[in-house]
Amino acid sequence: MTVHFAARLALGAGVLAAGVTALPAAGHAAPAPDSATLVAVTERDPATGLNVKYPVKPGEVVPAALGVTNPGDAPVSGLVVQIRVVDDLDLAVKHDNCWYAVDSNLEAAWCEFDNELAARQTLAVVGDVVTAKADARPDKVTSIIFRWFSKQWVDAQGGVQQLADGDAGQGTKAVRGTGTALTLTERDLPLPETPRPINFAYAQLVTPPTTQPTATPSPGGTPTATPTGGTEPTAAPTGTAGAPGDGGTGGGGLPVTGANIGLLAGVGGALLVLGGGGYLIARRRRTRFVA
Repeated sequence: MTVHFAARLALGAGVLAAGVTALPAAGHAAPAPDSATLVAVTERDPATGLNVKYPVKPGEVVPAALGVTNPGDAPVSGLVVQIRVVDDLDLAVKHDNCWYAVDSNLEAAWCEFDNELAARQTLAVVGDVVTAKADARPDKVTSIIFRWFSKQWVDAQGGVQQLADGDAGQGTKAVRGTGTALTLTERDLPLPETPRPINFAYAQLVTPPTTQPTATPSPGGTPTATPTGGTEPTAAPTGTAGAPGDGGTGGGGLPVTGANIGLLAGVGGALLVLGGGGYLIARRRRTRFVA
């Protein structure tokens, strides 16, 4: 059964209010709260005051800042972070200081660090932690939930492996990573309005733009344009009867050329000869009559 993200958030809110974390077995007494005062921090948009939403393409790493601040006066020796994602966000890179668990569509990582967090200091995770799956969908890329604990508190609960097993699905166990260890580095990250050990970083899937259709080449190699406005216009043919100045009849036939012109010239010449002969005969007859 798919774990609903809203249900997980409700569970996280309940855990936060109680100041405890989920344990693998029901019926256990709630552990004592962490004596270390830790605040989960991430980047915020100065224009809106909201946590930054990181754009990411399918298959890319989400460059989220997963940080922790010590607002107290005493240093905290040793840190543990729990990172959870759902659906199309993936904890694909397996680091050897982390334990990974899967429960349906939820993945969790518990990572421990030996760093000492001084008073008023902020540290953040360095390394590839969360990626978007290669076939990710925009509606399935949402939040990264991260929460910080002191290592002292985690050890009192049985250690990081036991807590990671609590996030594993029924009949499964958490698996330790074998890759390069995650590390922490000092960062300048703002405190949230309500300081808590839990926070959210957001991801937004960026999909490639839809390509526009291109003109299809005709067999002769010339692109064929798509007609617009209804009927495709046709050009008037040249050199045909009916065009202005061509002397045609307008019926669509061929122009009068070649042998037809020679025939008309011959007939005209014959008529001219006959007319001249008739004129001479008439003149001769008129001369005889007068004499």
